[in-house]
Amino acid sequence: MGRIHRTRYACCLEGRVMKRSVVLVAAIAVMLAVQSANAGVIGADSFDYPDGTIDGQTGGVGWDWDNLAKVHTGTVSDWDYLWGNAAVQGGTLVTNDGGAYRQYNGPGEGVADDPETDERVGAFRGEGIVYYGVTYTQLASNPWSGFSGYDFGAERIFFGMPGGQGNFGIDESGVGQSNSTIPVVVGETYRLVAAIDFDGDQLRLWVNPDGDDFDNGALDNSADVTRDYAGTNWNTAVRLASGGPTQWDDLIVAADFVSAVPEPATLVLFGLGGLFLARRKK
Repeated sequence: MGRIHRTRYACCLEGRVMKRSVVLVAAIAVMLAVQSANAGVIGADSFDYPDGTIDGQTGGVGWDWDNLAKVHTGTVSDWDYLWGNAAVQGGTLVTNDGGAYRQYNGPGEGVADDPETDERVGAFRGEGIVYYGVTYTQLASNPWSGFSGYDFGAERIFFGMPGGQGNFGIDESGVGQSNSTIPVVVGETYRLVAAIDFDGDQLRLWVNPDGDDFDNGALDNSADVTRDYAGTNWNTAVRLASGGPTQWDDLIVAADFVSAVPEPATLVLFGLGGLFLARRKK
């Protein structure tokens, strides 16, 4: 923990959008096809949409997860605009004092249980582990910015740069924060991976994980930040939001750590490793 990471992607941001997005979606599609029903990608999105509102967009791969049967249903959720500025720009999502979120299963939303809504069917019901991976860049100074785990309409857990901090950390809504010594540098692009571990009673955050990083549960992991967590809430959606200009890309929700990174070696199997997250630690 507490490692100083100041990592830059080998590929510059300019001109990367279409080729990288198409390649990543293709890779994830193959991963979905070959992984077991009990693990892998729940939903992934590279924001390959026309410029404009994110509200109602249904692209990407997955987002149709039945967490009871552990299968993909073929009926997908869509992005819900929440507030402020949250729009697609050049094949990325840019938020600025605003945010949007997406459920793991759709299209039906809400808590109704007779019959159960699609959102409810896709929920982690206070057990299991859900992983998030996202590419994150603060475009200008932010008071806060990050991604959150939602329990239907309620934010429960926040990962990224909590309010009042200049470092990466975890904020448990209404309870408290656990922060790293890793500073968030404006203009720097990071790969962030997080785990909500209901079974191990722990929250975890990795900043620019690479092939040396791992997650074998609460007692054996390489996370940069950890926080004890005894929550029994459900987990149904992921939110991307910020208090200032922030760029988001290559979002993955997964049932395992490797799928959320994803490991370069995984993409090399498909001849894609050099096109996604070619990065180094120092």
